[in-house]
Amino acid sequence: MPDILETIKAIHTQEERYSKLELIYNNSNEKEKIYSALKELTYRKECQVEISDNEEGKNRGFVCIEFHDDYDKESGPFFDALISKLGINRCQ
Repeated sequence: MPDILETIKAIHTQEERYSKLELIYNNSNEKEKIYSALKELTYRKECQVEISDNEEGKNRGFVCIEFHDDYDKESGPFFDALISKLGINRCQ
């Protein structure tokens, strides 16, 4: 049984037309799983989406996905599909 402290954690932040999801990974397998899931999902190209990887040590860090000027609120369904695909059952 995996330790709950050693799984991908999700943190969501949202304002008017801005939404951000941070996925914290603890090893290279989790990082690969995040990027693999991101490649499988799509969003409209009109959205300004930034994806960055912030390493905080050897094989540890977080992937940040930001939707800017999200008039149509596409980030919600995208984030829901992403965390579902990653097997995350709660988001902070």
